[in-house]
Amino acid sequence: MTENNRKRKLIEVALPLDEINAACKADKDRKTGTIRNLHKWFAPMPLPAWRALLFAALIDDPEDDNQRVYLLDVIKRLVANGADLPDQDTLDEAKALIEKQFPEGLPIVMDPFCGGGSTLVEAQRLGLRTEGSDINPVPVLISRTLTALLPSVTGFQPRHPHGASELDASMSAHQSRLFSDAQTPFSGLDGLVRDVEFHAERIRQAAIDRLRDAFPETPGEVPVAWLWARTVPCTNPACGVETILTTTWWLSKKKGDLAWVEPYIDQGRVMLEVHSGKRSGGPQDPPKVGRGASFACVACAQVVTEEDVRRLAEAHQMGLRMVAVATDVDGRRCYRAPNPHEERAAADVVVPESVSEVGLGPANQYVAPPRYGLTKFRDLFTPRQLLTISTFAELVAATPARIRDEGGSDEWARAVTTVLGLAVGQLARFGSSLCQWRLRGAANSKAEAAFSRADLPMMWDFAETYFDGGSVGDWTQICRSVTRAFPYVVSGGCGKVVRRDAREAIGNGQALVATDPPYFDAIGYADLSDYFYMWHRIAFRSVYPDLYQTIAVPKSGELTAFPWHAGGTKEAARNYFINGFTETFKSLQQASTPGLPLLVVYASKEQKGGREEETRWSSILTAIIDAGMEITGAWPVHGTGSTRMRGIGANAVAAYIVMICRPRAQQAGSCTLAEFNRALRRELGPAVRDLQAASILPVDLAQAAMGPGMQIYSRYRAVLDQSGSRVPVDRALRLINLALAEVLDEQEGELDPESRFAVRWWETHAWDSASFGEADKTVRPLGISVDDVARAQVITSQGSKVQLLGFGDLDPTWVPSGDMRPTAWEAVHHLAHRLIDRGGELEAARLMAVLDNLRDPAMALVYRLHDIAAKKGRTRDQERYNALINSWAELVKLSSDGSIANEGLF
Repeated sequence: MTENNRKRKLIEVALPLDEINAACKADKDRKTGTIRNLHKWFAPMPLPAWRALLFAALIDDPEDDNQRVYLLDVIKRLVANGADLPDQDTLDEAKALIEKQFPEGLPIVMDPFCGGGSTLVEAQRLGLRTEGSDINPVPVLISRTLTALLPSVTGFQPRHPHGASELDASMSAHQSRLFSDAQTPFSGLDGLVRDVEFHAERIRQAAIDRLRDAFPETPGEVPVAWLWARTVPCTNPACGVETILTTTWWLSKKKGDLAWVEPYIDQGRVMLEVHSGKRSGGPQDPPKVGRGASFACVACAQVVTEEDVRRLAEAHQMGLRMVAVATDVDGRRCYRAPNPHEERAAADVVVPESVSEVGLGPANQYVAPPRYGLTKFRDLFTPRQLLTISTFAELVAATPARIRDEGGSDEWARAVTTVLGLAVGQLARFGSSLCQWRLRGAANSKAEAAFSRADLPMMWDFAETYFDGGSVGDWTQICRSVTRAFPYVVSGGCGKVVRRDAREAIGNGQALVATDPPYFDAIGYADLSDYFYMWHRIAFRSVYPDLYQTIAVPKSGELTAFPWHAGGTKEAARNYFINGFTETFKSLQQASTPGLPLLVVYASKEQKGGREEETRWSSILTAIIDAGMEITGAWPVHGTGSTRMRGIGANAVAAYIVMICRPRAQQAGSCTLAEFNRALRRELGPAVRDLQAASILPVDLAQAAMGPGMQIYSRYRAVLDQSGSRVPVDRALRLINLALAEVLDEQEGELDPESRFAVRWWETHAWDSASFGEADKTVRPLGISVDDVARAQVITSQGSKVQLLGFGDLDPTWVPSGDMRPTAWEAVHHLAHRLIDRGGELEAARLMAVLDNLRDPAMALVYRLHDIAAKKGRTRDQERYNALINSWAELVKLSSDGSIANEGLF
């Protein structure tokens, strides 16, 4: 099959984006009982997305509308259960269609950046063999466990069918509730769960014996967490006390059960009094001053500046202070000051020699602790935390021999040990100084594990959890949580996962390549992975010698663009990234089945855009094009959970852009810059309307529009400017952004004149008032008057001042049918008001149900307003418009329910 007559795949023509994005949202919203329970990985692609994408990439587009509707319905049913697995009948139907597509044998699915394993798991669910690889041992182990190890022991019977109860009939209530009664025979991975429970309990008992001196008991209490804060000596020569660097004195904000710390000075030392179980009151202001690392001395109030803190930390004068203890007493949360015995026990711990001295590397935007003298990963843990986690890792390392001594097979010993070792990695997330104490108004405060974001922040106060406390960080609960990933493992799945550089991808030309590669410099995978690797190495050196030979995760060869790993400068790092991915994509084409596309998923960050994001995108796109490929399709897939009114500038993935790539036709020619611009103006408008119809978030629209724009650019061998020079990708992206702005401007021109006035006025004045004369000049070219706009309830006009309506409280009874001149402006802001400020989605859906012909222009207006807000730096407005579009599809769905519009509310 030549390039000219190759068959297009369904993914190059159509996808049910609304249904896929709804399923991804459900997957992200589910916090437990997902594939992510097995072990932490960074920015994992939701399972429903890969299930849909792989199916659509394998199946030919039928070129018949009715047949295409049927295939899209299959995809809808594959993702209809959200975070849950699809119905077996639908799965069987999809597998039969794939088998019919490949009568001579199914391709394998290859992912050279296997990450958390979601690509491979979903490929196996569709009946395909898989091959994964990564240069980083941590994702290799996660993916190998999910797609090779666990499928191989499915159906095995346990050696300890009664689980943990065989070891300890007097288990505490919180533990015994975790384990159900034994059943036989055991199906799936239930047998493995039982033996994991048994050996987890054996390890727990051994750890209690080893760590008894480090965790002294207080009669009648069960420890939940010890709260710590860092300290430095005050820089005021007349003071010099060991002051406390805390961001809050609060311990609990639970209504009716408040708790806080009250500091006071006694004989030159900061003393801490804990108030617990209070119905009212609160602490004094914390010593944290503004942003950064400046703190007011608790004793004299002099500010210890960030520069001072860094200097003192580098001089090893930064310490730790146990501030309070959270306990359970007869099932009730209590807080108290630490006693001397507890403080001494924590201080006397000797760090084991098995804990490695892996460095954190240079301080950067994602790794902050080295700025404050914490230069090694072990510095992120207290001595007691180092002792605790190393103890569990060593006990896991001894487990294979015990299982074999009791008659278990090597395969079974490896399976049980792997699950327990991954649990040690999760234990480390709850057992370091990155564990934040989160205050909650309606519930008890709780510890929050490390890596809520993909970085290593500097934490000034933190929670040390207890491995046997029955709360967050409890070993038994962690082991149970890890096994909650098992239902997503494919019984009978066939795959292999190896540690390998993606540039050395090998294959026999019989693969569908689908991958989610590193995002330039958005996540430091290797740097962050050492946090887990240091513990994995203790637990797994004898079990996985191919993965844990080196002291730290290999940094050389990782295809990211960090100057400290690649050349020392940003430009050198960018060139390394482009050259590496160009080589990778060339190799992957050799491994691909002729006729199948190559899927590349790239994530955009949820932010206002800018030069950094343009660099990320231009780099990966340059590599695709330099490798001789063209982009034949692109789809945006949501990467966030429920609507959230924050994070526009956060380091968080907002959308995954799926690029469908093919080898560029050998006969592809060049085009002029003028021809490229004409094609952009001709083709981008319809593509943007399709994206908006699929409820692409406004914050993601610029990223998503790159897809159709780059389809035009990449179909040519080169785009040439007037001098005959090749137009580089970064310039093409700027031209695509200009064309997008023109599309949005054109959509504004289709609005009612009152809304067009409002847009122009809001762009200049936001929600501020301005003169009537200026409003008159603005409105006249639109063929209406200021009075017309006022009668349409878009502005208020009082005296010589004019101000837009739409900010603050709005009429909760407004509907278009009750308005003499309903406008898109009113529709947008009443929807946003009801969604965000009043009754939420249900109340907003009631209005959506009666918008009629205002619905489409209202959607277009939201995108236009978000674009203006982003350019003007109006973050609050940007967040509101983004939230409205994020819920748009759900509002339309709810509004289609006849009962919504017939409740007599309008």
